[in-house]
Amino acid sequence: MSRFLFFLLLLATLGFGAHLWLSAAAENHDFSARERNRDEVRIVAVTPPVVAARTEEETRRTVQSLAGAACVEFSGIAGADIARARDAFAALKLGERLVERRVEEITRYWVFVAPASDRRAAEASMAQLRRQGVSEMSIRPDNAISLGVFSTEDAARRYLSSLEAKGVKGGEIGPFAREMREIVMLIREPDTETVARLALLQRDYTGTQLRAVPCP
Repeated sequence: MSRFLFFLLLLATLGFGAHLWLSAAAENHDFSARERNRDEVRIVAVTPPVVAARTEEETRRTVQSLAGAACVEFSGIAGADIARARDAFAALKLGERLVERRVEEITRYWVFVAPASDRRAAEASMAQLRRQGVSEMSIRPDNAISLGVFSTEDAARRYLSSLEAKGVKGGEIGPFAREMREIVMLIREPDTETVARLALLQRDYTGTQLRAVPCP
């Protein structure tokens, strides 16, 4: 019996000692040792509940307004967003129902004389222009004569007026260079799921518009 009691006391002592050791270890344990790059962690943004609710309501109204539309237009995708938007629309797997349209703007205007029948005729016209006091001009590959390139249409018109004051006839103004301003995505016969996905996608592109349009 005495030996049995001895073992019970020994086990109790060992158990109590283990409990004290584990308690002390838990109190002194530094959990920050588990962290990685904690100084680099930043909260990027927190959307206020009011803003989130308003966004959800706007999305709901957009989906409701486009329900049953024969064609939907996603416009205003500009600049650096174009490549990303193309990838996003490709992920929708719309196939031939998706049509991309480029929207360009004129960045340069020119004053010119319409193409002559051949280069000899163009050179004869240039000789006449020199006699009228025009010094800066060049023959284009299509035998048109360029009299100047300008950044605005008004500047081109003012220059043409100055040439006409010298007796120059046949001068014209037209667009010389164009740049892509944005792309427009047209989706034919979108179902409800597609419209909902478009409405969600619109959140990622500031300044874009989503609307029902007649199918071309």
